[in-house]
Amino acid sequence: RQDKGGAPEAVVSTQSTGAVANRTLEDLVKKLGDRILPEVIPILESSLQSPDVTQRQGVCLGLSKIISDTSKDQVEDYSDKLLPAIRSALTDCSPEVRNAAAGTFAKLHDSLGTKALDEILSPLLANLSLLEGEKAEYLIGALKEIMQAKSSVVLPYMVPKLVQKPVNIGALASLSSVAGEALYEHLDTVISAIIGGLCEMEGDNEGGEELAKELEHAQLIVSSIAEDDGHETILEILSEMFAEEDVQKRRYCALLFATFCTNEYLAIEDHVVAIWKALLGRFSDPDKEVVKTCWGAFNAATKRLSSEDMVRLVPDLRTCVGMAVENKYKRDLTYTLPGFCLPKGIAHLVLLYREGILNGSPDLKEQAIIGLREAIQLTDAPALKPSVVQITGPLIRVLGERYSQSVKMACLDTLSLLIEKVKVALKPFLSQLQTTFMKSLNDTSRDVRCRGVTALTKLVTLHSKVDNLFTDIHNGTKNENLSTRETMFAALHGTMYLGGAGMSPNLQVSIANTLKLNMGAPEDTVRTANGACFGALATFYKEEDLVKDIREGVLSAPSTKEARHGRVLALAGLARYAPGRLAKLDLVEEVCEGTLKALESDNVQVCNAASYAASRLIIHLQGTGEHGELLDGLVAGLATNCAHTSNDIRLFATSTIHHISISGCPPLSDTHTRSLLVPLLDSTTRKTPPGLRVASELAIATLLRLKSDTELADRVSGALDAKSSDTFCRFLPTAKRVAADYKTYSTIENDIFASLTPV
Repeated sequence: RQDKGGAPEAVVSTQSTGAVANRTLEDLVKKLGDRILPEVIPILESSLQSPDVTQRQGVCLGLSKIISDTSKDQVEDYSDKLLPAIRSALTDCSPEVRNAAAGTFAKLHDSLGTKALDEILSPLLANLSLLEGEKAEYLIGALKEIMQAKSSVVLPYMVPKLVQKPVNIGALASLSSVAGEALYEHLDTVISAIIGGLCEMEGDNEGGEELAKELEHAQLIVSSIAEDDGHETILEILSEMFAEEDVQKRRYCALLFATFCTNEYLAIEDHVVAIWKALLGRFSDPDKEVVKTCWGAFNAATKRLSSEDMVRLVPDLRTCVGMAVENKYKRDLTYTLPGFCLPKGIAHLVLLYREGILNGSPDLKEQAIIGLREAIQLTDAPALKPSVVQITGPLIRVLGERYSQSVKMACLDTLSLLIEKVKVALKPFLSQLQTTFMKSLNDTSRDVRCRGVTALTKLVTLHSKVDNLFTDIHNGTKNENLSTRETMFAALHGTMYLGGAGMSPNLQVSIANTLKLNMGAPEDTVRTANGACFGALATFYKEEDLVKDIREGVLSAPSTKEARHGRVLALAGLARYAPGRLAKLDLVEEVCEGTLKALESDNVQVCNAASYAASRLIIHLQGTGEHGELLDGLVAGLATNCAHTSNDIRLFATSTIHHISISGCPPLSDTHTRSLLVPLLDSTTRKTPPGLRVASELAIATLLRLKSDTELADRVSGALDAKSSDTFCRFLPTAKRVAADYKTYSTIENDIFASLTPV
């Protein structure tokens, strides 16, 4: 009897004697069984009220021993005594006692199963929303201890109760921090409930400190996930929740995503592609807060990557950006991505691509440069300006080294686009860019040279003093190498048209003399570029000198067939770039007469150049409403060439009619329309070569403006001869189908200067 009474007392005393007493109690329970339990349990239960923490902890250890060494039936018989004692110990103010009580609960659950959950957890969870201050902390502490002891059993029981409204996010956060892997299969439910709870608090105007506190708790759940399986799960959950129509849910989802990106346990290099895909997809979200938060999360994730990972992931980033804008960019080539247009919007994206440009293999360099160009295209000027230095420096460096033509082409394309976007922000690089672009004009690859021309043409608009640039280009037109000479003429054309007005008078005269000498150049390409250059020069050249050069050079009788072709190309250049200047100097009539004579030539090159000049003059005259007789003659000349015996001449003349019709000038008169329609109809028969037949279909569809209605077609067709009328009636359905196709109105102009830089 003394032994029976002494062991429980010792259990609740000091730790040194407690260990001995526990063994003694264990022996007693094994030997005496349920005969000792009625006396032992009340002693232990009363000792839970002791002020001594060690005693209370000893009680829990003692109860654990009793439960372990007692049959399930005996535990069941005394459960009405055990359950309240354990429940009381679980909410003890001492963490040591709560820890010991959690172990006791685990033993009790092994014996009682669901009854232990119902009798202990349910009351604790029910009190969770009622308690405040220290008592609430003790209760949460108890649940944490239970979670650590039996997470795989307890969590499925607790989660459905904790996510009931109103959601106790703080409790979920505390329990999640100790739940471990058992939490992962419940993450979907937990995250949905948390975001729903935050939205409810905001909707009920429970904002301010309370909402901020609950948000912190929610973020704690995300940041506490330490294993890769959990990271994959929550990444999938948050990515799917971005599709929610409720903007509040997307906002909180973005905030939790940002927390996820800074999770110290996250192996960012393994998940960053999925992160990019999800976040970049919300860079176009209608809500600015979502865009801003996702942008911050993108930056947080990207800057955690090592230099090696940045280089490796260049193609993946390009893919993710492309997926984010695919449908939008196809519909509108001027589209900009809102997330890229935030202040310093592409700074971290530039950082990654910069690593690829400087440290990647040649293939990865090209990928990084193209990716950078795509990002620039999707960004507005204010957001680009802070990144100009980081973008421009590496590109100039690559162009200064020996890389493949595809890498150089990508660099030049990117720099051209950057100039177009940010303009004067690139002035500090003006000298370096000019040197770099001029060097590219001497490259062995024609594609590189052409892109150098385009880049230089855009760069000239930034110059305040252009003589040095034009002197270098002008000297290049005298180069012995034909490829270089062609390129320099193309560069001279583009730069003069956009920036030649700032050139000194002496240099203008010098260039004009060079152009007059090259009108009869033996090479077709040089003559073509030379004609475009003359038209560009005419936009700003001194009036008296221009009149003299046109009358004595362009309109004079040529001595060779090359010179005749070159002079007509000069007429085409004047009609293309300076028709208003011709009108101002009273040269329209003389230029039109020269064009009409050239339209009668049997030489294909001369006739096509004249057809192009005639089409540009028709557009000008139709817009001014002047020189009706000249307009009649030009239309008649084009109509004649549309019926020419040479298919090459017919094809070119036909295509110019199409482009007159879609140029935006006022509609031609019914008489002019009818005179052009007749030869076009003759080209729609099956005997006509396919290319010419297609060109005729386009020309008729746009000439008659069939996209809107058939009013003009009805008027014109009534005055046709029988043969043409019959052809028209058979062809009309085809013409309507062509007119309904949007591609009909976006066809690139059949420009004889198309091989030059487009300006």
